[in-house]
Amino acid sequence: MGRLPTLLAAAAASGAGAARIGSGADLFAQFAPAFAAAKRGAGALEETSMVLPTGAGGVVEVDLSDAEVDAEGVYMAANGRVHGVAASDFMMKGTAEDMYGWVTYEDEGRALEYRSLDDGAVDVREVALEEVKPGCGVQTEEEAVANLTEADRRAYEALAERHEGTYNGQDIRYLQSLPGAKAVLMLDIDVFFRNKALNDDVTRYSKRHFYENWQTVAAGFSMFELNVVTDWEVYRRASIRDRGLACFFDEDGRSAAWPNSFGSNRCGSFNYRQETGYDLGRTTLHEVGHQFGLEHHGDVLSSGHWREYSNGLPEFKYVPIMGNFWVGKGWGGDALYQWSKGEYAGASNTGQDDLRLIQRYVARRQDDIRGNVPLKIAGTAVRAAENRGKIADSQDSDAFTFAVGSGGGRVDLDVDRTEYVGGAMLDVEATLLNAEGKVVARSNPTARRSA
Repeated sequence: MGRLPTLLAAAAASGAGAARIGSGADLFAQFAPAFAAAKRGAGALEETSMVLPTGAGGVVEVDLSDAEVDAEGVYMAANGRVHGVAASDFMMKGTAEDMYGWVTYEDEGRALEYRSLDDGAVDVREVALEEVKPGCGVQTEEEAVANLTEADRRAYEALAERHEGTYNGQDIRYLQSLPGAKAVLMLDIDVFFRNKALNDDVTRYSKRHFYENWQTVAAGFSMFELNVVTDWEVYRRASIRDRGLACFFDEDGRSAAWPNSFGSNRCGSFNYRQETGYDLGRTTLHEVGHQFGLEHHGDVLSSGHWREYSNGLPEFKYVPIMGNFWVGKGWGGDALYQWSKGEYAGASNTGQDDLRLIQRYVARRQDDIRGNVPLKIAGTAVRAAENRGKIADSQDSDAFTFAVGSGGGRVDLDVDRTEYVGGAMLDVEATLLNAEGKVVARSNPTARRSA
């Protein structure tokens, strides 16, 4: 096996328990032979290893399983494991100015985390394994239901009819939410084609099930220039810095994710079976949030203790996606799942603005309605399919205009969000202004999403 040269540098203190190991440019350059080997074929890369410094003169040898650099030669990603250590893992990604990665020792419960500093140097520090590979202990649906109040449990059990997305027999292997977008999130559902004969019934193994999963994830990221796909060709055409991968398993288990793994070749989240497609979609949203570097939103309790997964605000039927999203299932069509910035009462993670952190990886979509747009009215009907807009953040608003004849009249308008289960994040506030811009009426029910 060929060994790549060691990055040699004097270790200098760079924070508690951390050591500088050289520059990001030097670390990036160390992978150049691996990129060349990968182009020659998988066999050549399998014969390639590299040696990374661990600080204080130590080194670790890593066997590479894949290594790739983008067409411009400025962004790289590599995966592998520690030589001779089966229960280990390795990832490195980034540019010469911004490198990030880790080496894990699963049986020892520890990891080495590599991160670029502001001055261009890279430091390495030993951390607990869960800092780079947290076992996402969010409650299962059964646990969440067991912890509901009696009234909320009765409401949950009364939801025999659940909203179904529009599935018209589309081939679920070629779904795209935003064709042409630069960034791509791949939902790898191939395991189900290998292990199960999918049918069209509404079961947890049906085509409808996986369509609803895709539909929920796509809705949850609809404010970003992110194409949520199930098509491998679309995924492979995206640059490595602009793609993420979520994998699905045909077995029961607790889902988990590799934090900050978007922009690599790695399967960044592991999603296990759920009862419905919407359940699976909400779980996937939560785990992909970790791929973008998000941590959990929790609650500070009156006792002074804190709960890692927030149960949200039941009186508003609101719960953060990075909290215990299962409680929202008992609220039916009015449940509000949102990316949060810790602004709700009792929030434990007030410094994390989810949308801003996701935007480090993918761009926000442009405002689709600027200024005022006349309502499209057919006779006396205002059809939702012809009168809609996208609200991308809490500062966005869409304005529609209409005129009432000189004789006056009565106008009844219902303003509602689309696709209200799973990925729906809008809580509608509707304001009616007259021609002079004065408020005539306003509607924003406490625990209803429409107005």
